[in-house]
Amino acid sequence: MEEKAAWDKGRFEKGFADKVTWYHADDYGVSLEQCERILSCYQNGVLNSVSILPNVPDLDGALGLLEQADKKHVLRRVLHLNFVEGKPLAGAKEVSLLVDKEGYFDKSFIQYFIWNYTAAGKQRVNLKKQLCAEIRAQLRAVAVKRDFHITAVDSHQHYHMIPIVFDCLMAVLGEAEFAHVTIRQVRIPVDPLKPAFTVKKPKRIPAVNLVKWLILKTASKRNRKILLQKGIEVPAFFGILYTCEMRWEIVRALFPSYKKYANAKETSLELMFHPGNLTADYELLDRRRGELREFYLSDNRFFEAECLKMLKNQCASRAY
Repeated sequence: MEEKAAWDKGRFEKGFADKVTWYHADDYGVSLEQCERILSCYQNGVLNSVSILPNVPDLDGALGLLEQADKKHVLRRVLHLNFVEGKPLAGAKEVSLLVDKEGYFDKSFIQYFIWNYTAAGKQRVNLKKQLCAEIRAQLRAVAVKRDFHITAVDSHQHYHMIPIVFDCLMAVLGEAEFAHVTIRQVRIPVDPLKPAFTVKKPKRIPAVNLVKWLILKTASKRNRKILLQKGIEVPAFFGILYTCEMRWEIVRALFPSYKKYANAKETSLELMFHPGNLTADYELLDRRRGELREFYLSDNRFFEAECLKMLKNQCASRAY
């Protein structure tokens, strides 16, 4: 951990307490080529945490690449619950409310958000049953059938923040089958506003990210309270306001304020990156989804990967 966290001990953080900073990559596992691109940010940058998508075509291959690159288990491994794309691991018949006629996940965050407040009676019971079944299957894939050494949980596009999904996650984590799985952190993806707005920003916060922040904020206090009661850490977070915009100039300008905030709260800090760009349609989990194609093939992922590598280079050159 010391080698990969060296940037934390450099001039950039001079004067800060020695709290852990997670330089985190979402979406690990979409394709083996994408896994290699993400792992290059560990081998050549400051990356020290990855989220593993459990319902990908070659999960065994993804694990093999991870173990080869990270023999000493320096990387924090995080379950990236996925209700967004691809096929469910519980089987389409078992989670029919969550998929389309072809058996692919197709329900948006907003649909789940609406269900949380409108589903009642038998519909709510069935929805929770299916959510638990899929969470159980995804956790089983990375912690029972294969041992990724998972120690934290988050989710693709933050579906776990919706209370009905969050409560199902807590219920499954408490089941006897997973007693051997020690979850130390769960992500609450809501950037604190003070560090974001007390520093001159090199780029305006995208309006769509402000909307995301507002929606996620609605359940953050509730979910945080439950996690802390269970003894699960909630790291301070930096990444929603600049989702897919975590470039070098953004991180360099805002990081000190976020780090200072985290240390004042005596907690770790997580920076969320999406460095695993795809290069062709064949790597996609669901080629029918044009919006996901744009998300994965975006040049912004390349720039975020470069930021993770530049952070290490800047530490080495002591440019600050």
